[in-house]
Amino acid sequence: MSFRPTRRDALKGFAFTGGAALMSTSGCSEAPAVPVEFLHGVASGDPEETAVIIWTRATATAEVSLLWQVAKDEYFDEIVSEGEASAKPSSDYTVKVDVRGLEPGKSYFYRFLSGETVSPVGRTRTLASKDATKLRLGVISCSHYGFGFYNVYRELAKEPHLDAIVHLGDYIYEYGPDGYGGDVAKEIGREHEPPHEIVTLEDYRTRFSQYRRDADLQAAHAAAPFITIWDDHETANNSWSGGAQNHQPDTEGKWETRRDAALRAYFEWMPMRDPKPGESFYRLHRTYKMGELATLHLIETRLTARSAEVSYDDDMVYFETAYDISNPAAPVALSEEEARSLPPPQIVRVKTPWRESDGTAETDYAKAREWADTGLPGGYFYKPDLERFRTEVLGNPARKFLGDEQMSWIGGELKASRARNVPWQILGNQVIMARMDAPDYTVAFPPEVIDPAIRDNEYTRRWVERTRLRLPINPGAWDGYPVSRQLFYDAVREAEANLVVLTGDSHQFWANDLRETPGGRRIGVEFGTSSVSSKGGYDYLAADPRVYDIAEETLLREVPEIVYCDTRHRGYILLEIDAEAVEAEYKAVSTVRSRDYTVSSLKRLRVTREGPGSLSDIVPV
Repeated sequence: MSFRPTRRDALKGFAFTGGAALMSTSGCSEAPAVPVEFLHGVASGDPEETAVIIWTRATATAEVSLLWQVAKDEYFDEIVSEGEASAKPSSDYTVKVDVRGLEPGKSYFYRFLSGETVSPVGRTRTLASKDATKLRLGVISCSHYGFGFYNVYRELAKEPHLDAIVHLGDYIYEYGPDGYGGDVAKEIGREHEPPHEIVTLEDYRTRFSQYRRDADLQAAHAAAPFITIWDDHETANNSWSGGAQNHQPDTEGKWETRRDAALRAYFEWMPMRDPKPGESFYRLHRTYKMGELATLHLIETRLTARSAEVSYDDDMVYFETAYDISNPAAPVALSEEEARSLPPPQIVRVKTPWRESDGTAETDYAKAREWADTGLPGGYFYKPDLERFRTEVLGNPARKFLGDEQMSWIGGELKASRARNVPWQILGNQVIMARMDAPDYTVAFPPEVIDPAIRDNEYTRRWVERTRLRLPINPGAWDGYPVSRQLFYDAVREAEANLVVLTGDSHQFWANDLRETPGGRRIGVEFGTSSVSSKGGYDYLAADPRVYDIAEETLLREVPEIVYCDTRHRGYILLEIDAEAVEAEYKAVSTVRSRDYTVSSLKRLRVTREGPGSLSDIVPV
């Protein structure tokens, strides 16, 4: 039997009025002392073989006791577990119950009750039993409330036989009405609450409350258990272990205070187990054993160990000229070979000014030193030294993406999975892992296509011009931390893992062929999902719609690890897994700016295993 709640009928089989269903229920017919509504629906998640978390929030004015029930059928004729739980102000009236003693690979139905007030009914499922022959997962990411309606959630809620929905981060966004997405939110009537950037615990709770009142999101949560990991916007944009791009300590206080408030709200509002006693909230990593078919490993890549993201403006390395200053009154410009033959105290290196008129170097020492301090005069420029930048900045081994403990943990989990002869090791990951150096879009896009997009947008213009450097498209992805990526690849190779990486963050669809070295041995494959609603990067260039076709054609032609990409659609991935193959179906909605939309299947791709640590090409199905 397939349970498919819809926006108008999240409580299948019961009336749904004012956020609460009313019915006579044995043992709960007396009116509670505190009136209760269930305006945020129900949710389940963090499944195990014999257990699952069920969740709700009681809209109430004081602490209230709720009855919870889990049954084999949606009408609760066969209840298998029930009990009481308290909704308290200290947890923002959210309630989580760890229901144990269930059967592996089984669907259950659950609800909460307060007197005659009954919550919507949710369907959940335990992790697969050992004899399971197929898994079916939904994969989603990036659900900015203001950028559009949750048509993707609505469609995902209709998908039959889901074992779980994997949300890879950016479940909420922190911005105020004048921040990212604010203009669209005003246009479609989905402005953020509270009406400012969120910083405090109450701010984050209010933002979660707004998102969770959305009927389409409630339907998705009621349809299947969620397995979740955060990315950056659950705290603040481009967060790392010591701060965030969108956090200003002088006006918003200590980063750790904001981070901890955000994560407290996250654990209150998400259907997942809290950290164990003594564990830090921000060190999240978990493994889900899905029968004998797959293990799903989630690892936190933002707050635990990540170094700050490199800036191509502030951290760039430029060509320098070496000068012999043994005679300070007459420094002499040297070639690199000459500089290497002299002792360091005699050598000074200064950024080399280049003439725009003829591209030749200005080697006058006095001018170079003066301009290094005061800025270049008109007609001169500094040329980036890209080889040194990749080696000394991006490739600095002190820069971390995963910490040593995290790397040890994921390596151990991959080995343990392979030791059990599990066919597939799946990594739930926030950001793109594949190598993606930017194509030169100043050449790829004809002027008549790109000029309308960059004419009045300084940020977009600079982004396009920077692609001339052919550096990684996103230095905040694994590309910005190549040493950590190589260490992870070493762990994958050592474990002989059949690696499938699931990725969010980019707001675009991808299928990538992960190679241990450029053009070298395949280390795994990556399936990247687009966003639920958040705007795609190429949308900012698409004043002319030909941008999407040109971008996709250029990426496929010039970036070797990309097998498939779609830069224009919002949507989700359906992942079907059996012992021999993993298939990814890319499903898209036609728009998120309106509730009038269509849904389509863009592509279906398949990868098979050919032995321990050896996968086939990604091929169309």
